[in-house]
Formats: sequence, structure tokens, C-alpha cells
Amino acid sequence: MKDKDAPPEEAGFNSSPRQVLFDPRRSLGACDAPLLAEHVRFNAKPIGARRCGIELELFGYAARTLDRLSASQVRDVLAELARSEEDLVRESESIVEAQLEGGGRATVEPGGQIEFSSAPRFTLAELERDVRDFLSRLREIAQRRALLFIAAGFDPIRSLDEQRWYPKRRYQVLRPYLARHGRRALDMMARTCAVQINLDYTSTEELGQQFALANMAAPFIAALAANAPFEGGAPSGYRSVRALVWTETDPDRCGPAPAAFADTITPETLVAYAQRVPMIFVRRDGHYLRNPQGRSFAEFLFNPPRDIEPRFQDWTDHLSTIFTNARLRSHLELRAMDGNRVEMALALAALWRGLLYDRTILNEARRRLPRLRRGEMLTLERLVAREGLLATTSDLHVFELARDLVALAAEGLRRVASDEERYLDPLKEALAERASPADMLLRNWEGSWHKKMAHVIAHLRVA
Repeated sequence: MKDKDAPPEEAGFNSSPRQVLFDPRRSLGACDAPLLAEHVRFNAKPIGARRCGIELELFGYAARTLDRLSASQVRDVLAELARSEEDLVRESESIVEAQLEGGGRATVEPGGQIEFSSAPRFTLAELERDVRDFLSRLREIAQRRALLFIAAGFDPIRSLDEQRWYPKRRYQVLRPYLARHGRRALDMMARTCAVQINLDYTSTEELGQQFALANMAAPFIAALAANAPFEGGAPSGYRSVRALVWTETDPDRCGPAPAAFADTITPETLVAYAQRVPMIFVRRDGHYLRNPQGRSFAEFLFNPPRDIEPRFQDWTDHLSTIFTNARLRSHLELRAMDGNRVEMALALAALWRGLLYDRTILNEARRRLPRLRRGEMLTLERLVAREGLLATTSDLHVFELARDLVALAAEGLRRVASDEERYLDPLKEALAERASPADMLLRNWEGSWHKKMAHVIAHLRVA
């Protein structure tokens, strides 16, 4: 059975003197802020070693009643996804992770959503194989157990009161904290699903440029990916209820990252920002402790609780509780996209690879985007949640900038992986139709689907 206290990206640092510095159990003190910036530098990869990962979250339901999955049903699905008991991670009676054959893992989100996380891969073809293999296996399980799974950004049919919370220790700490720090934080936890893309960086200079672009481009790519127009079984008035919900969740740790607005973004810039974010927990012996809750990480290092000695693991755990549009872990994680079917998910991976993995395209994309202040970005995100690709302000048209980003990504892919440009086709088709997945859902809802939610579920179903 796997060690549940070892974060996957930090586990196993035992092979070199530099790696020992970042052992999860290493003690931290007030003078160790430079070590945190050094960790950012340590995770840079040579160009030839850059890889890509994808995370795909799905809603599960009982096929007959369309009730969200119970904890026992989620547990059974995870157990069947694993090859053996040794590939399961447990907390008491709860299964919280299944290691998958061929790499990758399946985990569970607060409302019982199933998340597939790929192993890092060099090509999108490898990612596609991984995602399709996972979905094929999930379909077999769903058919046998009379379940179904959909890819969407927001639960289109079940209310917050109807959600079934999964008994995972991390969520039992996050849930009350976030409920106090955002009107729709619980909706975020239980009723949203995302596509997330993970990319590497080759230097801290490149990371700074990628981090800035990833945060600034997020509203335009969110508009392309919008796939959450329904709430409570009817159109909500928004292209992405998920995007709306995130604007009403803990402002300390959501939205565009404040560090992305600095004139120069360095490891020290990124660390200083993350250190200002309030903490939610630390882990000791499999338990989540609230003792440092509400303190900034900097305060935790300078004045820790009497009975808790800070560890390097506390830093990596803290980074996992920052939910900005793009966030830094051992890689750059891009987060501002609704859950989508596999073709669109891979298109989004191709889009980000094309924009971020060629220096010329990266610089040109930054030049094309407007230099908005953080408050203006937040306003734009709310507008995009409602209007999607049709959103406009006095100074910009979201559709035009989204089109520019896709064109630049195509050029970038021709430079770094020419055979991968084909993965952009769903985005090019969306632009040709001037319609995101949400727009197509709404068109069909008003047309041949005759306002029947059964057709929506059938269209969104992936397993």
C-alpha cells in the first residue's frame, strides 16, 4: 500500500545532495525562505526533458436515478480501477487514490467527482492513449455497476443539498475553512469539474514569462473551453457556472495570481506571494491539523505553533491549497478550464503547449494580450462566465483575442511538435462557429433536444 503522507511530486528525494534539501521531512525555519526559491530553480527541466500532463475530472451518477455517487460507490469504482490492493491508497475505510496500469492515477474530489491524472508524457499522442485507456476502463465499470460519468464544468442537475461529500481527511478540513471564505466555495468543491494541464519550464526566466501569460490568458481560454451553462436542470444564464463559482470562492487563493502582475517574476517573487497566503492545515502522521490555520506561511515559519515544527512537506502542501488560474508546484499547472470531453481536453493541452513551449510565441502572446490590472481581470472573468466568447468591453473582444491565441498556438506547435497541430482542430471548429461547447449545448437545448435534460446528459456522457 502506498505511503499516503508522501506527496507524489515530492516523494523519493533521496538520490543526490540537492534532492536531500527538499526531503518532505526536512525541518524549516525562519531563515529558509531562500531554500523555497531554490526549489523552484531545482525543478527546471532541460528542453529535451519537458513533458506534459493532463487532469480530467468527471461527475458520476447512478444511471437510473441520476443521483450523485455515494461514498461507497466511489470507493468501489476506485478499487476496480486499480490493478491490486497494493495500488490503492487508503484513509481508514476510505480509498482516496488508485494507481493505474501504465502510469497515472485516479483520485476523488470532495463531492465524489473522479479525477484522472496522467503520468507526465513527452507527446500528446501518449496523453491521448492514457486518457482513452482510462475512459475505456471506466466505461466497463460504469456499465457493470449501472453508473454513468459526464464531462462538464458544473453539475447540471443536482443542487448543493443533494451532493454526497466524500470522507477524505483533507476535505474535512478544507470544507469548513473555505465555507467561511467564499459564498460559493462549497459549490466549487462539490459541483465543479475541470480540465487541468501541467507543463514544465526550462529556466526561471522562462517560468516567469509562462506564469504571467498563463494567468493573463486564462479568461480567453476559459471562454473557449466553457462547458457549464446549466444549473438545476435548466439554463443558468451563464456559459460557465463553474467560472462564476470560482469568482465567489476565497479571494486569498483564487483568480489571477497577484504575482503574475509583477514587472519581473522571479522565484523569489513567486515564493513571497505564496508565503502571504493564509494556511489551512499541516499533516502529521496521516492527520490534518488546523493549528496554523489562518496564519500566512511566512508567519508559520517565523512563529510556528508550540507543538508543530515546520517541515518542507508543509510548503508543498500549502502550494496545493492555492487555486489561482495558474499555480506553481513542481511544474506549472493551468487551471481555468471547464471539464470537457477528451477531444476538447487534448485541444486545450495542445493550445497551452503551443503557447508556452516556444519562446518566440510566448513573447508574442504576451505582447498581444492587454495589460490589465488584477481588478480588471476579475471583472473580465465574471463577464466571461456569463457571455463566454461573446464577451466584450470598451477595450477588448474576447473572441478576437481567443482566435489570436489559437493561431499563435498553432504556429508554436509547428515549431516544437509539428505533428500535434491537429489536436487544435476542436478549438478551430469552435472559432469557426463562434461557439464554445456551452454555446453548442444551448443551441441544441433550444432546438432538437426540446429542452430535455436527458439529451444534455447523453451528450456529455463519457462513460
